[in-house]
Amino acid sequence: MSYYPAELDSDDEGSIEYDWDNDSQIDNDALSLDMDRLQIRGGSAAGPLCVVCKTRSVCRDYVTCGLTCIEKLCKDGPSDIALCTYCHKRPKLAGKDQCGQTCADKAKIACLLCKARPRNGRYHLCGRTCKRIATKSTPLILEIPKNHTTYDMVENKFKSSWSAGASNPLPKIKKIFKIIENNEFLMPYDQYRFFVSASSSIYSVLNATLFYFKGNGWVQQKAIVCNILKTSFSVSIAKTSGAFGAGIYTSSASNK
Repeated sequence: MSYYPAELDSDDEGSIEYDWDNDSQIDNDALSLDMDRLQIRGGSAAGPLCVVCKTRSVCRDYVTCGLTCIEKLCKDGPSDIALCTYCHKRPKLAGKDQCGQTCADKAKIACLLCKARPRNGRYHLCGRTCKRIATKSTPLILEIPKNHTTYDMVENKFKSSWSAGASNPLPKIKKIFKIIENNEFLMPYDQYRFFVSASSSIYSVLNATLFYFKGNGWVQQKAIVCNILKTSFSVSIAKTSGAFGAGIYTSSASNK
């Protein structure tokens, strides 16, 4: 029986549709049309080939030829794991995920879904194309790579807010995840966030069991985080012994 602890970056910047009205570095609606036309035409053209199908040329600044291949890349990852995870062109350096310092620097600010384009400003994805792909699979849990700026931000917040003292030393973070949800699921939370503070973002750390294994099987009922994503928290079963009665209590200290 094993537990796999993890940290969850659950800030919701760009999580809801109206936050994404102007998030694209390029016009992703036009991009989608270009990709569809390219796929309809078929064949290959001069220039770099799609890293997924390897038969058609890439579309604009993507590493794939169209929507089908970019969705497959986001879902299944690269087909050649020996190549750089950012450019998908050159072999990885020994013990690294990228081919060199240039791609390593770009990977630090890459989209958390496709991992092949820079994320757009404060958002975690690169644009509406990846946003639409992500929301098709919600609830979606994305592991944030170490050395990514988002990973560093959450890790620093966790460390700086730990107040347990020497009697309870700071634990080591094993993994950090980004949760992407759909509008219907997030609407009550977004309303609450606006009520609490319309101008600030809320970051939270949840110490919980992400995956729960017994023997060779996955016990879904005991995967706490997965169940939270399905049903959220229920105040009706909260203890009534809190200072302000029944409710979901939070703290700015990461150890509480």
